[in-house]
Amino acid sequence: MVQMSMTRAVRRPPLFGVVVALVVATAIPSSQSAAASPARPYDPVVSTTNDPITRIAVLTGLVSTRATDQANEQAQRDLAVRQLSDAHLAENAALAKADFLGHESDAAETKYRAARAQVAALASAYYRNAGNPGVLIQLLQSRSVAEYGYRQKIVSVIGERQTNVVKQMLRARDAAVRAARDAANETQRIHERVLSLQAAIPSHTARINALQSGLSSARYWLARWESIASGVNTPIMSRSVIGPSELAEWFVATRRRGARITVSMDELTRAFIEEGQAALVRGDIAFAQSILETASFYFPEGGQLTPTDNNFAGINACDSCPTGSSFTDARTGVRAQMQLLRVYADAHLTNADLNPPAVDPKLDHHFLKGKVTTWNGLTHTWATADAYGDRILEIYEQILGWLTDRAHV
Repeated sequence: MVQMSMTRAVRRPPLFGVVVALVVATAIPSSQSAAASPARPYDPVVSTTNDPITRIAVLTGLVSTRATDQANEQAQRDLAVRQLSDAHLAENAALAKADFLGHESDAAETKYRAARAQVAALASAYYRNAGNPGVLIQLLQSRSVAEYGYRQKIVSVIGERQTNVVKQMLRARDAAVRAARDAANETQRIHERVLSLQAAIPSHTARINALQSGLSSARYWLARWESIASGVNTPIMSRSVIGPSELAEWFVATRRRGARITVSMDELTRAFIEEGQAALVRGDIAFAQSILETASFYFPEGGQLTPTDNNFAGINACDSCPTGSSFTDARTGVRAQMQLLRVYADAHLTNADLNPPAVDPKLDHHFLKGKVTTWNGLTHTWATADAYGDRILEIYEQILGWLTDRAHV
C-alpha cells in the first residue's frame, strides 16, 4: 500500500473497498447485446463493446460514409440545378421558335389564300368568256395538290405558271403548319422536363439536409469518443462532453437502487458539470469517479462516509482515518472534489485562481500539486486501490456507450 501524507491520505478500510468493488460490479449492467458492425446511414449504432478505439473506428467509418453520401447528393442537386437552368433557356428558345413558326404558318396561309384568290380571279375571267364553272368549283374546293385533277381546262386558260404558284403556296403552307406543330410539341416536352427538374430539386435538398443531420450527429458522437481516445491517459484538465441531463438519465435508467443523496440527481449532475467547468476539469469523468467511490451514491453501511456528508470522492477517507471530510451541502462537496482534482493536475494553481473560492484554504499547498495530470495518475495517489484510474474510465465508457447506443446516431 502506498503511504499517504496525513494532509491528504485517501482510501477507506479494505473491507469498504471490497464492498465498493462488488456493488459497482453488480450495479453497472453489461453493454447492449446487438451485434457491432458499421451501420448504414440512419441506422442506430449499437455496439457490444465500449472500447474507445473500436467506437472511434465505427463512428469514423460512419462519418466517412455519410460525408460521401452527402457529397454525392449535393453533386446530384447541383447537376439538377444546372440542368434546370439549361432547360429554362431551352424552353425560352423553344417558345421563341414556336412563336416565330406560328407567324410563319400564318404568313404561309395568307400567301396561299392570295394565290388561290388570284387563280380564282383568272378562272372567273375565263368563265365569263367561255369557261365551265364546274371545273373551277372543284379546283377552289380542293385542299391538297392531289386534288388538282380537274386542271386541264384551267391550265389552258390561266397557264402552267399560275397553277405552279398555287401548288408551291400549298406546299409552303403545309410545311409551315408541320413546323409550327413540331415546335409546339418540342416546347411542351421541354416544359415537362422543367417541371420534372423543379420537382426533383426539393427532394434532393431534403435528402442533403437529412444526410447533413446524420453526418453532424456522427461527428458529434465521434468527437465525444475521441475525447477519451487516450483511455486512462485522458487529461484531468479538459472540458466535459457529457451534459448533466444525460448523466442523470443514465443513472436513473441503469442503477438498480436509488441514490442516497441530499439533493435530486438532476441537481447533483448539474453541480458536477458546472463545478467542473469552473475548476477547468472534466466534471463528467469526475461523476464516474464518484460512482466508483460511493457505490453509485448509495454509501453502503459501515463505510467512513454517509449520505449527509456530501462527500462524493472519499476526500480524507484514508485507510487509517476514522472518517472522511463532511461538507455543508452537495454542491460544496462536488466543488471540493473538482478543486482537488485541479490541484492534482495543475502545478501553477493558486487559491486566487479559483472562482468560486477554494473550499480548502490550504489547497494550493497540497503535496501532490501538479503531479497527477491524467486519470491514470490517480491510481495509488487518490486511492490505494490498483487500477483505480482504469475503473473510473471503464465506468465513464459505459455511460458514454449507453448514451451513444440510444442516440440513433
